Amino acid sequence: MINEPDKRNTMYVPKLYAVNDPREVHDFLKAHPFGTIVTYDGQKPIATHVPLRFHEEEGRVWFTTHIAKNNPQWQTIEDQTVLLIVQGPDAYVSASWYGHEDVSTWNYQAVHAYGQATILNADQLDEDLAGLLQDHEGDREHAVVWEELSEPVQQQKYGVVGFRIDISDMQAAFKLSQNRNEMDYTRIVSELEREGCPIADVMRRQR
Repeated sequence: MINEPDKRNTMYVPKLYAVNDPREVHDFLKAHPFGTIVTYDGQKPIATHVPLRFHEEEGRVWFTTHIAKNNPQWQTIEDQTVLLIVQGPDAYVSASWYGHEDVSTWNYQAVHAYGQATILNADQLDEDLAGLLQDHEGDREHAVVWEELSEPVQQQKYGVVGFRIDISDMQAAFKLSQNRNEMDYTRIVSELEREGCPIADVMRRQR
């Protein structure tokens, strides 16, 4: 599922920052359940920011999500290859933190996933909305449960279109100062922590 990038039409991923372990990528996607869906309307790319539910079974990976019915992008969903972009934390890295002169840069985590989408029927949408609440409400003291919502509130489902995206190709880039020596790396992490950047925690776990 994690494929060698085709430079003609996929994300550019330098080998040093490429993530080729499917489990690592899947864990990242589970931990970041919000992304951007990109399609083409015949004239220009269009995008919507959406909640995502990650699914995997027997080597297959797919996402489910929904967008507002008033959003015309849903009418393009089934007609083409869909691009999903999921990003993690990012941070500016100052060259002043290195032990030598060099350029400043940006650290980040990003996954591009491509696939074919199909629109969910009414029962599938109900199931997915219930699952989305369960994913994020969990054991909250006053958890919101789909089945316990009043009928007028549940009726809001008619204002959205749900769909499933079966993923055929993914590329992941985690640019986390892998090109820096141990001393520079440690200082970068410390400076990012001092600035309160969440990506520092990711970097500290990496080494």
